[in-house]
Order: sequence, then C-alpha cells, then structure tokens
Amino acid sequence: LSVPAWLIFGMFFITLPMAGGFQREQQSGTLLRFRCLGLSLGTLALSKLLPYFALNLLQFVLLLALGVYGLPAIGLQALSLPGSAGAYALLAVSVALATCSLGLLLAALARSSEQALLLGGGLNILLAAIGGIMVPKSVMPAAMAQLAEVSPMSWALDAFLTLLVGHGSPADIAPYCARLLLFAAVCGVAGLLLFRHRVQQTQWTTHY
Repeated sequence: LSVPAWLIFGMFFITLPMAGGFQREQQSGTLLRFRCLGLSLGTLALSKLLPYFALNLLQFVLLLALGVYGLPAIGLQALSLPGSAGAYALLAVSVALATCSLGLLLAALARSSEQALLLGGGLNILLAAIGGIMVPKSVMPAAMAQLAEVSPMSWALDAFLTLLVGHGSPADIAPYCARLLLFAAVCGVAGLLLFRHRVQQTQWTTHY
C-alpha cells in the first residue's frame, strides 16, 4: 500500500512548482505583460491550473503503472487494482483538483520564491505526517488518528484503500471525493480572489 501513499504525497507536491512559477513570473514582469495584452483573470488562472492539472493526472497514471508493471520487474509483488475504472478516474480528478487549487492559493499567498518553497514544502510534509502517509493511521495514537481526518491526504488515501481492499465503486469513494472537491472549491475561490489582487497590484520590477 506504499504506492498509493507516495502517489498522493507526490501529487500534492505540485504546489511547489506552481507557487515558484508564479513568483518568477511576477518578479520578471511577465504578469504585467499579460495584463497589458488584456488577458482576463480567468484566462490567467487557467493558464496556471490546466498544465499542472494535466501533469497530475499523468503522474497518477504513470505511478499506478509503475506499481503494476514495475514492481514485479524488481522482484516485488505487483500492485493489484481491483474495483471500477471509473472510481479511479473520479479519485484522480478529485485529488488533482484539490492539489492544483491548493497550489493556486499558496502561489497567491507567497511573496517570494523562498516563501513559496517553505509554504509548499512545509504544508505538504505536515499534511502527510498527520494524514497517514508517513505513518499508517492504524498505529497512531487515538488523538493523532482523529487529527488525521482534517488532512486531504488522509481522505485521498482512505478512498484509495477503499478501492484496493474493498473492490469499491464510485459510490463507495464518493464521500471522500466530495471532501476533496469541497477542499478544492474553498482553496480555489480563496486562491482566485488573492490571485486577482496580486495581479492587479503587480508593478514593473527591477528583476529581469
């Protein structure tokens, strides 16, 4: 079950290049040039989200394929993928939306590349530590296991385990995916508002 855990952990790390890329664009004056071209806020936001969303979906597929076909090549047991293919697709989209929305929020919050690195890396490690990624929730103290329920990584991992152990369907993982999509909506709206403010306040800088 380490493949799903590290797959989720890796998907959430998409927040680092998102936040760092935004800072570089702002410091280089690229965002201001986009404003001068008359691009709408929605177009600018989608230009940040869609490539990373597609990259996350690709990462999901590749890491599952590695678990299925790569592990036997080095003498380990192959990852079995029971359950509905539609359920895996629903989970992939839910996790990708959650991670990209969080990345947009962190990109808008950070004021420098260093802050982006600290915010993204620190938050991901914290969410992984309390969410059962680094230490299984089954061996956590009761209080820690309850705290794990606030981590979106925990929701994603529980959905994954439902599919792998229970041969689940989309309906079986719907509660976990609903949490992830709600998390994505909250982070996305907050990130979009802050992103709009940052773009409107962007001025020419001396960093080229």
